[in-house]
Amino acid sequence: MKSLVAAGLAVFVALVLFVTSVHVVPAGHRGVVKMFGDVQDEPLQEGIHFLNPLARVVDFNVRFQSATASKAEGGTADLQEVFEDITVNYGYDPAHAPYVYNNFGDDEDIEAKFIVPALYESFKAVTSGYTAEQLVTQRSAVSLSIVKTLQAKLSKYRIIVSDINVQNFHFDPQFAEAVRRKVVAGQNRLTAEQALETARIATEQKVVEAEGNAKAIAIQAAAVENQGGDKFIALEAIKKWNGVLPTQVSGTPIPFINLTQK
Repeated sequence: MKSLVAAGLAVFVALVLFVTSVHVVPAGHRGVVKMFGDVQDEPLQEGIHFLNPLARVVDFNVRFQSATASKAEGGTADLQEVFEDITVNYGYDPAHAPYVYNNFGDDEDIEAKFIVPALYESFKAVTSGYTAEQLVTQRSAVSLSIVKTLQAKLSKYRIIVSDINVQNFHFDPQFAEAVRRKVVAGQNRLTAEQALETARIATEQKVVEAEGNAKAIAIQAAAVENQGGDKFIALEAIKKWNGVLPTQVSGTPIPFINLTQK
């Protein structure tokens, strides 16, 4: 009886040890192994792993994800207040998951304590270098500047910044309308300048064409003169005569005999 109990206990202990020594790292994560509070340098890859039963594993998310800074506030170079909701897409370098976890905490801590504040600071720093009009007309350049500033701030957390989403900058309504009118006026001016340039080119083409026609006429006149003037003109008239004599000259009948009548 005692042997059966001992055998059963041994099987139970072995089963417990087996269960506690197996860990599955889910997709998009890296396993951070802790032993008595000490974090191992090498992360566990996705999949099944057999570990020391005394080890504890934290599954650290390394997928690309997003964080949003709501109503980020900044000031422009021309002293206008600007507001915007900005979303950053980011991920962690998988190879440094243990370092990140050991020094900065888990993903939720890092987002709340470091990523979102850095996003606010980057927005404020970048917008101060642009006028309000430039924020509207140079949106792609502004976004790129925010990304670069954010990357510099978050590199120590081994965070990879993919991109940011900036929709419409919000200003004081009256100022925003003034900017819009100025942009539209600039576009209209450009269109007018293009139309004027088109008209100028068309005029120059007509001048060139007219000059070409005048030169052609002058050449023809010179050729006529070289061919004997009046004689040349008479010869050309004879070539074009259809064989019918005129019946009147200045209203007076010409007394020619009609050879066609019998």
